[in-house]
Amino acid sequence: MIDSAGVSERDAAVWGVAVVLLASLGGAVLVAGPLSEADAGESREPTLVAPAEGGTDLWPYTASERRYETRTLGINMVFYADQADVRTALVERSAVEWRDEQVHEGDADAATVSHERVRIDPDADSIPETLSWSDAEGSTRYTYLRADGGGRWVEESYQLHAGTYLGQRRHVRAYGDPAGEWTAVQIHGEHWDWFRLRHTVTGVSEPQRDLEREFLDDPGVERVVRIPFGNERLDGDGWASGVHFDGVAAPALLTLLVVGRTDLPRVASRIVAHRREIALAGGIFGIHTAVRWIGVATERLLPSVSPTLIAVPLYVALVVGVPVTAHLLARGSGRTRAFGLAALGLGAAIVADFAAMGVSAIPIETVLHRLSVLLAVGSIAAGSVERPDRPALLAVGVGGWALAVAASLFGLV
Repeated sequence: MIDSAGVSERDAAVWGVAVVLLASLGGAVLVAGPLSEADAGESREPTLVAPAEGGTDLWPYTASERRYETRTLGINMVFYADQADVRTALVERSAVEWRDEQVHEGDADAATVSHERVRIDPDADSIPETLSWSDAEGSTRYTYLRADGGGRWVEESYQLHAGTYLGQRRHVRAYGDPAGEWTAVQIHGEHWDWFRLRHTVTGVSEPQRDLEREFLDDPGVERVVRIPFGNERLDGDGWASGVHFDGVAAPALLTLLVVGRTDLPRVASRIVAHRREIALAGGIFGIHTAVRWIGVATERLLPSVSPTLIAVPLYVALVVGVPVTAHLLARGSGRTRAFGLAALGLGAAIVADFAAMGVSAIPIETVLHRLSVLLAVGSIAAGSVERPDRPALLAVGVGGWALAVAASLFGLV
C-alpha cells in the first residue's frame, strides 16, 4: 500500500515536472516572439547604400516579404563583375574568363549612403580550402533596388550552397544589379533543425570571411575591400566585402572511446544486467543521430529528390520514435533512473548534433525549448514504469512532448 505521504510526494513530483516543462516551453515562445518582431516598427523607407557610385542603390538587407519590417539578414558581400561570371566564379572557378568592366562614377543621391572603401590585403596563411558550391533550395528572400528614380522589390537571382540541406551548409542568396555592374550576396551558415523542421542560421561573419579569403589570393581579383553598410545583424559587423575583378582570365563527427585497464568480465556482467537501461539511453541517442545522418546520406545519394521530401518521413521517425522508445524501454527500470537515462540520451544527442553542425552560439529560446523536450521525454520514460492506474506523469510527458513539437513546427520558437 501507498500511504498518504507517498501519494503526496508522487503528486508533487508530477506537478513539479509539469510546471518546469510548461515554464521552459512558455519562456522559449515568449523570448522568440519579440525577436521575430524586432523590426515591426520599421515601416518607413530606410536609407539605401550605393555599391557603385552613380549606379543602382541597394537596401542592404534581405526580407521575407516585400516589406522593410520583415528584414532578416544583412547583405555582406558585393562582387563587381558580369553577373554570369560571378556565378561561374563561385561554381566553376577555372572556367571563368573575366572581361574589363567600367564602373560609373558620379555623385550619390542625397538619400543614399556612399562610403569610403577599406582595402584588404591577402594573408597567405589564412586562405582556406575552396568551398564546393552547387545550386540550392531555400525560402525566397527579397531586397529593394532603386535606379533612375524608381525603386522595386526583387527576389534573389539564384541560391547556392556548400554542404548539405539536411545537415550544415554555407548558403548564398545573390541579387543582380539591373545595370549589370555588381552582384550583391548574402552569405550565412545554417543547419537543419529537426525539431523546427527548417534551417536555423548560426552566423554570418565566419562564412563571409571564409568566402572573402578565397578571393584574396585569386589571380583574377584586382582587390578586395570592405564597405561599411551599417547593417549589423546576428554576429555581423555591418561591413560588406567588396570583390573587384580585373581582366585576367565538406561534416564528420569523430567519437573517441578510451577504455582503461579494468576487469572486463565484471564490466560485461554489469552491461548485461543493465542492458535495458543502456538501450533506453542509447536507443534515444541513436534515433536522433540516425535521423540527421540518414538525411544527409540520402540527400547525397539522391540529389534529384527534393530535400523536403526526404525530411518528412525522417521527421515522423524522430517525433514518434523518441517517445515510443522511451515508453517501451523504460519498463523494468526505476522511475528516477528512467527519467535520467531518457533525458541523458536525448540531451547527449542534441549536444553532439550541435557540435557536428558547428553550432557555437545557441539562442536562449532554443535552450529553453530543448529543456522542455528533455523534461517531456524524461517524464514519458518515468511515467511508463508507474502503475497503470497512475499515469499522471506519463500524461504530462506526452502532453509536453506534443506541445514542444507543435511550438517548434509552427514557428513559435
